[in-house]
Amino acid sequence: MSIVQPPALSGNERAASKRVLMSKKNMMIRIVAGCVLVTGLVGCETRQDRAVKLGRMIVTNAKGNHPIRVSKQMIRMKIPVRRGDYGLNSEKKMELGNFVEQYRREGEGKLILSAPAGQPNEVAAFNVLNDIRDSMKSHGIVRQMVRLRPYSPKGDPEAPIIISYLGYKAEGPKCGPLTRDVGGEYANRPGEQLACANQANFAAMVANPRDLVEPRDESPRSGERRDQLWDKYVKGDSTETKKSKDQKTTLSSAVGN
Repeated sequence: MSIVQPPALSGNERAASKRVLMSKKNMMIRIVAGCVLVTGLVGCETRQDRAVKLGRMIVTNAKGNHPIRVSKQMIRMKIPVRRGDYGLNSEKKMELGNFVEQYRREGEGKLILSAPAGQPNEVAAFNVLNDIRDSMKSHGIVRQMVRLRPYSPKGDPEAPIIISYLGYKAEGPKCGPLTRDVGGEYANRPGEQLACANQANFAAMVANPRDLVEPRDESPRSGERRDQLWDKYVKGDSTETKKSKDQKTTLSSAVGN
């Protein structure tokens, strides 16, 4: 039996055949991609796995979705003054002490004392003001750190003494109700209220809101030991730590010599 070889194709014929094969290949790719897309759409529609409309983009990062806003504000404390008052009671002294310590940790600039002037309680306010100064002095607040200024309240016979300073205040997000059931969320998308409560609690508990804006300065180094070694190095003495005879014996026994 003889084998008949097919006739050889010319260059033009080979190019045309190649174009036909490529066209068929591209057609198959488009068909398969279309089927996959349709299948995916059908699956999403069947499982009701649709995107939730929140009016804005869902951010999976809690800090971005529920940010804590930190701003500089005047932090105030009001001490009511009634006619006939001669000073602060124990409760107000404790409250004032906590406020002053907070100012030492967080405050910027001077501590401002605003006292009522031209009111029926002006004499009582003067007495309370002297007690406030003495209490501040016991907490390390010197006169140069305080600025006194009068103010004229209208129609308030018990106008308070206002103590204020410029500091940072952290405001957490306002969390809304959980309006969407995430039990059937097949795509595992984050809920719109995810980590909102954590952010709100963090803003309320942070000791110094300024820490959320910038890091604190480093405390001075403890350089006593370093200074001693440096003095020895400059003098040319040995910087080796001297050990007593008992320490050397204990060390030799530990290593088995």
